[in-house]
Amino acid sequence: MVEDRDGTTQLNLAHIVRPAQVVPPEQQRSPGLLLLHGRGADEYDLMGLEEGLDPRLTIVSARAPSSLGAGFTWYDLYRLGEPDARTVQSSLEKLRQFVESMVDAYRIDPKRLYLMGFSQGALMSAALALVAPEKIRGVIMHSGYVPTDAVPEANPNGLQGKPFFVAHGKYDDIIPVTYGRDAAEYLVEHNARLTYQEYPVGHTISEESFYDLSEWLSGELDNISDER
Repeated sequence: MVEDRDGTTQLNLAHIVRPAQVVPPEQQRSPGLLLLHGRGADEYDLMGLEEGLDPRLTIVSARAPSSLGAGFTWYDLYRLGEPDARTVQSSLEKLRQFVESMVDAYRIDPKRLYLMGFSQGALMSAALALVAPEKIRGVIMHSGYVPTDAVPEANPNGLQGKPFFVAHGKYDDIIPVTYGRDAAEYLVEHNARLTYQEYPVGHTISEESFYDLSEWLSGELDNISDER
């Protein structure tokens, strides 16, 4: 068991938290966003974007469970497009446990939990939505792909109507843009509500892609508010 940076909450993955900045008085729990970093990074990597994300969100950034040099990794990789299914499954089970504990630990509305992953984190976000679609309201995938062969218990029927924002760099030399296009095709095939964008960058989150995904996420939160 590990603690968050404030030493107040023990969960099964190391993580840091930005509490919601705006919580309407009639709502007891805030919407949540779980950030999943890429290969070789850590929980502080994507949290550097938090100032540009909607203040209504409680943002939790989790650290992958396996060490890789000075950083961490979610799974072993045979070669591009072939993640090791055993380590994907191990991390996926840890993520499922983390999500179940996290929503209560930080008073997140379990019906308004979003995922945002970059690279390996995008793959894990897609995998979690495939195996536990009832726990995930929507997904942002940046510079990743859908690991269909590494998730045998996937439930693609659970993607129907689920909002996805998929972003990819046209000049990505780590995970080529064709993988993003394949992810978009898979999501459309299974009736997800998809927004897909390509950007003139490599394997990175650009100012433009971050602005677009942040606006998309705020729009999703507005839609939920309209439903209430």
